[in-house]
Amino acid sequence: MKITTLTTMFSRWFSNAADIPDSIRITVPMLVSLGVFYSLGFTSAGISGLITAWLLGVQARNLPYLKRLQILSISIIITVVATYLAFLVFSYMWLSAITLCSIAILYGLMSNQRPHIRLFGYNFGFIYIMAIHFASVGDSLTIVLMANVFAGLCVMLSSLMLWPFFKGRILHQHTVTVHNALADWLDELRLSNDETQLAARRQFFYQSAHNLAYYSNSVSSSKRALQIKIELQRLLEMSEYIICLERVLSFDIHTTTRIKLFEWVEKAAGQLRKKQQITATFATNEYKNTVYIIDIIENFKRCYNFDTFSSPDNSKNIYLFTNDSEAFISDFRLALKFNSKEWRHAGKIAVTLAVTQFLTEFYHLPQGYWISLTAFIVLLTSSMAITNHRIWNRFSGTAFGGIYCFICLYFVPPQHLLLLTSISVFFSFTSYHKERYDIHVFWLTSMIVFAISLLSPDNTYVSFYRIIDTLFGVTIAFSVNYFIAPSWTMTWLDRHTANMIKSQILYVAVLNKPQWEQKINLYQSQQRYYALNGEVMNLLKEPNLSPRTSKDWLSLLVLIQRLNDALLLATKLGIQSEKPQSTTRWINQLQWIRQTFPDRCKHGEMPPFYAETTPIPEDMLCALIEKDIQQLTAWMLYQRAFVI
Repeated sequence: MKITTLTTMFSRWFSNAADIPDSIRITVPMLVSLGVFYSLGFTSAGISGLITAWLLGVQARNLPYLKRLQILSISIIITVVATYLAFLVFSYMWLSAITLCSIAILYGLMSNQRPHIRLFGYNFGFIYIMAIHFASVGDSLTIVLMANVFAGLCVMLSSLMLWPFFKGRILHQHTVTVHNALADWLDELRLSNDETQLAARRQFFYQSAHNLAYYSNSVSSSKRALQIKIELQRLLEMSEYIICLERVLSFDIHTTTRIKLFEWVEKAAGQLRKKQQITATFATNEYKNTVYIIDIIENFKRCYNFDTFSSPDNSKNIYLFTNDSEAFISDFRLALKFNSKEWRHAGKIAVTLAVTQFLTEFYHLPQGYWISLTAFIVLLTSSMAITNHRIWNRFSGTAFGGIYCFICLYFVPPQHLLLLTSISVFFSFTSYHKERYDIHVFWLTSMIVFAISLLSPDNTYVSFYRIIDTLFGVTIAFSVNYFIAPSWTMTWLDRHTANMIKSQILYVAVLNKPQWEQKINLYQSQQRYYALNGEVMNLLKEPNLSPRTSKDWLSLLVLIQRLNDALLLATKLGIQSEKPQSTTRWINQLQWIRQTFPDRCKHGEMPPFYAETTPIPEDMLCALIEKDIQQLTAWMLYQRAFVI
């Protein structure tokens, strides 16, 4: 095997150099909490502090410093409540089980929240299950509570200690990243006509803008926050003109026009990257549809060089996020709808934990809390594909981690257990950023096994039981996920697609309205597109998915995005010809697609479709929209079931 191959395989187990500081930030409070209480003779409390520091440290990742302070303060309170509640109800079997299932339902209903908000429910359930164990073996509430609070304060200290030195630097880094991402995306227009590469550039820009917008919500100075949002709104406006150029280049424009446009793109991208005023000019010619290109370029330059944006209406822009409280209320209302995916996910977690609790009580399993804990961990997401992926990785990571632990416990003296635990803690969080869940679980399993071995260094079989409990919990979660409460992505795709098509109908209907009203529909359409895109990406990870099905849904995503981009072009430039007749026809065609979509694979007649034999107009803007709607219609007809 080549040395480069070995290096690549070995690098998967560790973070990149840029991730090491964050890994240290997470691991130091864990080791301090364990070491302090272990040295005082309270090993159980040390393990509780270790796990609490783990949960809270992960929650503080990728957050602005002020937001970290707010989130960690709330998390410490939640830790205290969960610990106290567990000690309060542990002696009442039924009350304990009902409480656990209630926490599971609450967490499931929060599964559509932002990650750091969703982790409130996860941490509450995790700490509650662990505290139930400590209460059942007779540990002191005061000591366990002190260990958890101490761990929370250590996490807060490690997360905030660099605040005075890096606050401005992090904001500057976000701003530079967004600016460079926009310049790279613009430059990509001349370098490649591959839709996949352009989509990757677009996604990176919007993800960077998403991060900056979220960061701006936590800037302590309201004046500075407003400046950031205004500047970000300017860059987002420019990105819409890049989308327009991207769509124009997909049209059959004259070769000379295309070459001159590429020359302008090269000069403009260079000036944009250097943060200079864009002075590049597009040499006009007499070819048809050139006026559209001129309008896009002039608006792009004016937006960057001269326009002064007023205070943006952030509530209408999905990239400039609202604050956490408003987002929480909005998302929770959606989750409470009777047919929501969140309700099904909540029920799945509750059923799983009820089964684990029943088996634990029925068979009198010692420390059966670990079965419930494992099942709770692997059912983090509602996606069937991602859950299956986590289950398999949890199973394999636990199995190999268990073998590694037994080898270490057999050959290494008990006095070195604390060192082994420390090594496992560090490696589990240097591999955390790699998105390799199996490797993370391998080190996490060794961390837990070594930590539990500290309680009884001479009894190796205690650690063996923990591994068996973990594998048992994974098996129960797998069984519930497949046989009792499956939630396949395909069952939700039709609803997302219907909502997407509905938003495009509304978008077409307001093309003759003021631009601010068009922008509202643009943001709603974009939001629904990203929801549909996320569901399709989940679908691609499901087992036994046919290549035909995956390619069909990927092609639908491309067609919908093309239409959305063409409608954005109409919003920016306005339709100059046949506006009333064109928009009415487009609405009728899209309504037919929306009516037909749910029954596209069924036998029988489809709703009547009166295809007007209108030729593709010469006007580029109308031609693009006509072509995109025709392709969507053709996709629908292609999905029709063969009539026997």
